[in-house]
Amino acid sequence: MKRFILTMVAMLTLGAAANAMSYKSARDQAFFLTDKMAYELGLSVDQYNAVYEINMDYIMCLDVYDDIFGTFWTRRNNELRYVLSPAQYNMFMQLEYFYRPVRWENRKFVFSIYSRYPKDRFFYAAPPGYQVYKGSNRYFDHSAYDGRTFGAPSSKSQPKPGNGGMTPRHQTGSKSQPGSKSQPQPGMNKKQAVNEGKMRMNDPSRRR
Repeated sequence: MKRFILTMVAMLTLGAAANAMSYKSARDQAFFLTDKMAYELGLSVDQYNAVYEINMDYIMCLDVYDDIFGTFWTRRNNELRYVLSPAQYNMFMQLEYFYRPVRWENRKFVFSIYSRYPKDRFFYAAPPGYQVYKGSNRYFDHSAYDGRTFGAPSSKSQPKPGNGGMTPRHQTGSKSQPGSKSQPQPGMNKKQAVNEGKMRMNDPSRRR
């Protein structure tokens, strides 16, 4: 009986570990999600990097089904309040694939954003956090973003996609409002976006 219990515990532990996000997988998922948030919410450069870090923290904490809408999902939403403008946050709340970016299907995590945008296609260069951020902010008992300014769009009206100071490279097609059936095709693959991000980190004049 004791051996049976130990075997079951081991199996459950292995099952949870199999679902846990690796660092590489988490940063790739966070980058893809944040790139699309930057486009649709009109993020500034500073917002782009902060939102990447927040998404990264949340995704790295996904181990089991209950984590999808658990403590770290709530913390993600609270942290985004410090980074996004009120108009941007309202738009974020209305877009299910941003507000609830992960769902559970066939005993694995599925990212809803892939049902809206083609895989491995990006609007923007990778943020600096893609190269250096390891997810440390999630260990703090306070917000790393409270009290900071992020260069949010100054317009009092709801921001339009792409108006936050970062011009997408190689973009084809016209911009469309969230919820429209036709979507522009992002123009860079991941390798190009990552390399562009590295160049921007090494050349301050190219960061915007």
